[in-house]
Formats: sequence, structure tokens, C-alpha cells
Amino acid sequence: MATVSSITSKIKTNTLEDELFLRNQQIALFKEVVTAVRDRLDLENIFQMVAIFAQGLIQAETVLIPVLDEDSTHYTYRAGAGANAEEIVGESLDINLGICGWVWKHRRPWWHGVLDELNEEERNQWEKEVGHVILVPLIGRNNFLGGIAGINKIGGGDFDAHDLDLLTLLASQIATAIDNNSLIEQLEQANQNLYAEKEKAQVTLSSIGDAVITTDIEGRIDYLNPVAERLFDTTMKAATQKHLSDLATLVFEETRQPAKDLVEYCLSEGRLPSQFSTLMLTRHDGKNIYIEPSAASIRDHEGRTSGIVFVFHDVSQTHELTQQLSHQATHDVLTGLFNRRDFEIKVKQAIRDAELTDTVHSLIYMDLDQFKVINDTCGHVAGDELLKQYTSRLSDLVRHGDTLARIGGDEFGLLLEDCPSEQALLVAHKIQDMTNQFRFSWEDKTFGIGISIGMIGINRQSRSVIDVISRVDAACYMAKEAGRSRIYVHDEKDQKLLARRGEMEWTPRITKALEEQRMLLYYQPIVHNTHLSDLNSHYEILIRMIDESGNIILPGAFLPAAERYNLIAAIDRWVISEYFRWLAEHPGHLASLELGAINLSGNSLGDETCLRHIESQLKEFAIPPEKICFEITETEAIANLSKAKSFINKLKQHGCNFALDDFGSGFSSYAYLKNLPVDFLKIDGMFVKDINSDPANYAMVESINHIGHVMGRKTIAEFVEDKATLQTLNTLGIDYMQGFGIAKPSALGTLLLPDLPITSALKRTS
Repeated sequence: MATVSSITSKIKTNTLEDELFLRNQQIALFKEVVTAVRDRLDLENIFQMVAIFAQGLIQAETVLIPVLDEDSTHYTYRAGAGANAEEIVGESLDINLGICGWVWKHRRPWWHGVLDELNEEERNQWEKEVGHVILVPLIGRNNFLGGIAGINKIGGGDFDAHDLDLLTLLASQIATAIDNNSLIEQLEQANQNLYAEKEKAQVTLSSIGDAVITTDIEGRIDYLNPVAERLFDTTMKAATQKHLSDLATLVFEETRQPAKDLVEYCLSEGRLPSQFSTLMLTRHDGKNIYIEPSAASIRDHEGRTSGIVFVFHDVSQTHELTQQLSHQATHDVLTGLFNRRDFEIKVKQAIRDAELTDTVHSLIYMDLDQFKVINDTCGHVAGDELLKQYTSRLSDLVRHGDTLARIGGDEFGLLLEDCPSEQALLVAHKIQDMTNQFRFSWEDKTFGIGISIGMIGINRQSRSVIDVISRVDAACYMAKEAGRSRIYVHDEKDQKLLARRGEMEWTPRITKALEEQRMLLYYQPIVHNTHLSDLNSHYEILIRMIDESGNIILPGAFLPAAERYNLIAAIDRWVISEYFRWLAEHPGHLASLELGAINLSGNSLGDETCLRHIESQLKEFAIPPEKICFEITETEAIANLSKAKSFINKLKQHGCNFALDDFGSGFSSYAYLKNLPVDFLKIDGMFVKDINSDPANYAMVESINHIGHVMGRKTIAEFVEDKATLQTLNTLGIDYMQGFGIAKPSALGTLLLPDLPITSALKRTS
């Protein structure tokens, strides 16, 4: 029979074995939990797994996992196992309440005793009903995460130090796993962000329109975007570790010299200098591409240069467009020859060269004859084609380095550099011979043309471009007046040429006088044969010009030039507008006006633009049309008979009057008179001034007056210079008279002065 001591000893042995077995089970379970936690990354599953394993590990009736929320103001029971766990999981409490709040505040575990350290307000409702609680904190690498709580030991009793050690060890492993999980998530997110940035960078580099190339500090290529691959006609694989010079040749646009040391410049200065602003890239296939390069250093995190990034902007299209615009700015679109603007620049350079080096140049001015006939007969399309064919032939006669330009519709200029007059004359004769032999065919017609050529030498005595070109233009005109298809060499002593040049010099002066309002309106009375003293109610409007020094210039000095150079129409419109404005500003005079006569040139006659201008001005200034008479010369009216007739009829419908000026000077005056619906005939002054001494003139004036009256026209005699002439005209029955014997022209403003007696009219100044 066993003794008490042996029985006691056996019981102790069994107790130790049972405890050892339990500890081994706990250790095995612990390892399983830790392994499972480390292998799984889903936190919700981890929390639930920990709750279940912890319950078995410390033999608790209930295990809960409180986790601090992101805002750190509350904690939530995220998982649980055992009795009543489902009722508590999901509950969120203020961080200052309950055991978890106490643990968070003190950063140490709670594992013994009842809740004596918490007052009634701090305890959770369910915590008030429990007996024993153990709660160890989950403390991560940098912050408090939450905890593992065990409630009531299975079988009763309190949690001991061993339970605390097991939970503390488990909590540390769980916290590490959570930290690692967070770190892994952060790393994965960082990797994803990095990959996304890389993808974004790749897409960006692939989608931008410029070529991007990166190199190391030795200039070896390590990256090309797709645009660079196309620009250099290569691939990333083929270009890697090569230098830029291996892919293509880069040269400066103007000098065509190689553009070297791009990498060296960028390494030393951090960018490319200004001389690299535009380069020409010549690929291995021979294609030339214009580029604008830019570059910058690539630096690592310590600021050290690790490479260069180059960006090449393809400006070939822009360069081509710029070249086209530049060409168009200096060349004629139709013929491809230089235009007048650029031609004058080159003439200016030639004048300067002659002044500095005493070199002699020659200038040829050419005007095609009969070109207008082809334009009018076949249309402008045919005219354009003729010019293209002719200028092609003309270019063959020009030396390389000389300048051939189209300076007008059918006018050309040729600058022969370093060419004396004798040699230039030979060139002019060649041009003349070629032109005479030239034939132009259009549809079923064949045309020949001629050419009038003016020539002048350029030497150190030559003055301005305007002066030289005006002289050679005058020489060309002299060739035309001499019978066309001629060559005229400028001669300073030729009086006709000097007169022609004088007219040309008036052109800019007239234009400037119009712009600066330096034109004046004058008037000269036209009196009825029964009211010789009425100097105010009927008159002719005349014009004067004030020159640059303030002197009055008579119309005979500038009107011929205005007519020849197509400025007369502008003068006509100015006179009409100014006179109508003056009448509107003086309504008293307008009311007493019988008739104001205004001269119209042949350029304005039949011009729809002029017609519309007259109509608009009559309306704008409210001028009664019946008070206005337009004077047109007989020769101009006959030269444009159909247009003149239409023009007159349209204005007569408004109520305007018309006078046929210089009547009798034409060969067929009477024959055309029936076709022109004019109101007055102004007898040519060459018949009037000698009427008392020349019987033929007397008979001519008598005849015109008679025929005019038969046709219902009133007559006006010009150039009435003395009383004897006035009396003779009165005897013949001339209706109106005008001339210095009646009154000289005066400024229009003097009409507003008191009437002067006729005896003092001869004292008026012009």
C-alpha cells in the first residue's frame, strides 16, 4: 500500500506533466498563429484569426481585438471570439473610456484585479458585468495600434503572468506583422506610383512632338523617344551607346559648318549657346531637316551631373514657309523675277558701290509694246501666260549675278553690275532682237510684241534711287514717243527728256500736297451777256497748289503730270468734295448760286467710282444738283463716247448740267455733238482771242454759236481778254463769257466779300 508521500509525489508528477503538455500545446498554437499571421496580409482576417487563437492560447471565455481608428479619437472592436463576442464586435468607443482607453493612455497592459482603477463613468456597460480582464497593447513601430483583450478564464480563476507573457509575445508579433503589412502596402503603393510615373513619363515622352535624347556625360546615348527615332531614322536599340554624330550630321544653317561639342557646351555652361539656335540636320539618307535644339544637364540627388537631355524641335515646315514668305516678299508671284521693292534695294546698293569703288553699272528700263492689245483681246489669263513665257526667254539673256525684275504690269528693270554703257547697249539690242522674234500663240491667234527700252549709266555722280529710276523711266518714255520698239540712252542735254523728268518729279509733290491739304479752290466768273456785272452767281471752279515754301502754283505746272501719272482722278474727287463742303458751310451763297462749274478729267469720265462719289457727295452735303455743271473736254468725250454719254445721262437724271469744253478743237465736233446730251458749248479760246483780227476765227465762233443754238445748247466764250472782244461776242449773240477781261481767278473765299464793280475786276490778282 502506497504511502501518503508517494501518492502526493505521483500527483505532483501528473500535475507537472499536464502543465507541460498544456505549455507545449500553447507554444505549438502560438507558432501556428504567428506563422499564419505572417503569411496573410488581410488585416480583418488576421484580427479574427488572432482572436480565435488567443482564446485557445490563454483559455479565455472571450477574446476581443480593439483597434485605434485613423483619427485616434476612437477605437473599434474589429474582431472577437467566444461568449458574447458578436454583440460587442463593431462597437466604437471614445478613446478615454474603458480598459482599452486606460491601456492607450498608460501604454502598459491591464491583467489583474477587477476594474477598481476605472470610475463608473469610464467603464463600458459590458465591462461592469465581467469578472477578470487581461488586455495587452498592440504597439507598432511608431504608434499605438490597439490591443488584445481576454475576458474571464475558462473554469474560473484569474489570468496569470504566464498568460500575460503569451499575449504580450503574440501582441508584439501581431504588431510587427501589422507594421510589415503596412510597410509592404506602402512599398507596393510606392512601386505602383513609381511604375505609374514611369509609364506616365514614357507616354509623355512618346506623345510630345519634339525629339528627346538623353546621354551620359561622355555623350553616349542611353535613351531616344519615338520622335527622335523617326527624326534620326534609327531605333532605340541601334542608337544606344552611340554619339549624336554617329546618327546624323549637324551643321549651322548659314555657314554650313559642323556643329560640334554640343555635350561639352552643355556640361560647361548648363545650356547651348545662342549660335546653336537653328541647325540643319543631314541624315544618312541625305534628307535635310531644320531643327531648333535645346539642352540641359541631368543631376542626381547630390547635385552631380550624370548626363544631358537634348530636345530637338523640328522647324522644317516653319523654315520652308519662312523661305516662301521671304521669296514672295522679294519676288513677283507670276514671273518669279525680283519685284520692284527688292530691285530698288539692289539699285541703291549699286549706287553706293559706284560711289565707293568708282565702278560703273548700267540700268535698263523696259516697257512691252502691244501687251494691252493681248490682254484686251484674249483676257488676263492669256496676258499672264505671255509674261511667263516672255520672262523665261528674257532670263536667258541675263548674266548670273545681274538683277532682272518685274517693276510694273508690263514693265521690267535690269541692273547690269560692273557693266559700262557700251556693253549694256549690246545687251539691250539682244533683248530687242529677241522680243521682235518672240511670238505668242493663244487659241487660234498668234501675236507679236515690241519693247521700248530706256538706259542709263550708274557712276559715282549718280544720286538717289528715285532720281536714277525716274531718269531711266523718262528715257523709256522717250523711246515710246519716238515710235516704240526703240532704245533711248539717257542724255542730260535732251530738252524733251528734261521736260518729261520734270513731270515725273511732280508726282510725289502732288500726292503729298493732297495728303497735307495744300490744294486751294479758286473761281472765275462766267457772266451772261445781259448781266455783265453779276460776278457771283455763275462761275468755274479752278485749283491751285501751295508748294513746300508756301508759294501758289498754277495748274498748268502740275495738272499735265497729274494726268500722265493717273493722279488727276484723285484731284477731281478732292475738288468735288471740297467745293460741296464749302457750299454746305455757306447756305446763303448756295441759295443765290445759279451754276457752279467743275472740271472732270477723261480719267473720271465714265468711271463708276467717280460717278458714285459724285452721287454720295451730292446727298451728303444736300447740294441741289441743278446748281452744278460738270465741264468735260471735247476730245476726252469723243475718245470715250459711249462711256461719256452714259455717264452724262446718269448725272443729268439727278438734275446736273454739263458743258463741252474746248469745243471746235476736234475734227468732227459737229458730227458728235448730236450724241452728247450737254447743256453748254464752251468755244475753244484759240478761236476767241483773235476774233477781231482773224476772219476765220470770227466765222468759226459765229458757226459754233449758230449750230449750238439750233441744237438747243447755250454757248460760252473763253479767253475774253478785252472789251473789244466782249463787244464782238455780244454782237454775235454768245450767251456767256469768261476771261481776264471779265475777271481773273480768285480764291473761292473772296466770293463772300461785297461785290466789286466790273471796272475793278481787272485788278484782281491770280
